[in-house]
Amino acid sequence: MVILSVHNTSDIYGASQSILRVLRRLKLDGHSVHMVLSESGPLVELLEMQGVTVHIFESLAIVERAQLGSLGGKIAFCFRYPYSALWLSALILRLKVDVVHTNTAVMPAPAIAAWMTRRRHLWHLREFFSEFRGAWKYYQRYIWRLSERIITISDAVRDQFDVELRSKCITVYNSLGPGAADIDLEAARRFRESVGNPALLIGMIGRIKWVRKGQEVLIKAAALLAEQYPEARYVVVGSVSSGNEDHLVRLKELIAEVGLSERVVFTGDIKNPRDVYAAFDVTVVPSVLPEPFGRVVMESMAAGTPVVGSRCGGIPEQISDGVTGLLFEPGNERELAAALQKLMSDSELRARMGGAGRERALRMFDDSVTYTSMAKVFAGQAV
Repeated sequence: MVILSVHNTSDIYGASQSILRVLRRLKLDGHSVHMVLSESGPLVELLEMQGVTVHIFESLAIVERAQLGSLGGKIAFCFRYPYSALWLSALILRLKVDVVHTNTAVMPAPAIAAWMTRRRHLWHLREFFSEFRGAWKYYQRYIWRLSERIITISDAVRDQFDVELRSKCITVYNSLGPGAADIDLEAARRFRESVGNPALLIGMIGRIKWVRKGQEVLIKAAALLAEQYPEARYVVVGSVSSGNEDHLVRLKELIAEVGLSERVVFTGDIKNPRDVYAAFDVTVVPSVLPEPFGRVVMESMAAGTPVVGSRCGGIPEQISDGVTGLLFEPGNERELAAALQKLMSDSELRARMGGAGRERALRMFDDSVTYTSMAKVFAGQAV
């Protein structure tokens, strides 16, 4: 089988890592695997190391908020869309592709190219469109009509489709990847020492984004617990994206306002946070807006650290409430504080939930489980 996957960036992040592992296994199984990228970057080398042939097409039509916010950007997109479809169609015919795979929702052209060349098309949805309900009303039907199957990374992502359109959807969770549960306990100990080796360490990992990611909810909850747990420290791992520098400023202002400046540590980005999870007593995922999946949840669980997460998006699909972690209403700092208090006050409960979470993560998000489902979808078989 000749497979062509199309991806919108060469950066290394969740969607890139997820499809890289799948394409590697497809290649090992004897398939001819190609990927189209919009730019050169670190992903290219990783793909080529796995035997995947990479094609760079810099004019690939991508739905980008910044670009479509201007008249010039809209005009450029209108030209790039048909050009992309024609370029991809020519590539599909030249390579004699059997199945086309679109790896994110922000690229409309591969589906049309597959339709024009009468090839099977699989669309991989990893995003929410709750902010664009008007456009989503029509775009979901475009996706449905031009796809043999729609792969969603959580039931929450699937459920944004109208009920009558869900028949083509199949949920396949992202996998942890090799070595996700191999923790360097000495590295975890060193990290904990680097932030003062507190009696209780509560951590959050992710992009710093006011309201969306919920760092401010964690700080407000920490303020409610400050008197009861003066020994607790809070770590925020991550950075702001370009253009959102004010989000960090606002967060630090809030921290100062509630008197927690000496108790909150910012580390910036950490390339491989696997050992950091193991250094935490509790990981918090306080997203206010829905996370399509919430990779931090399964990575923390695999490290044996219990997770307190907001009850939105794909997070509740990973956490078994009261067994592997605790859930709270998004944006509700009092509920978050209550959940944290329950875990912070009981080391045996933390250990029990951490162990149960590790077992659940390794069972649900194992590479072989994800790949078995993906391989069947690519082959056109029932899952």
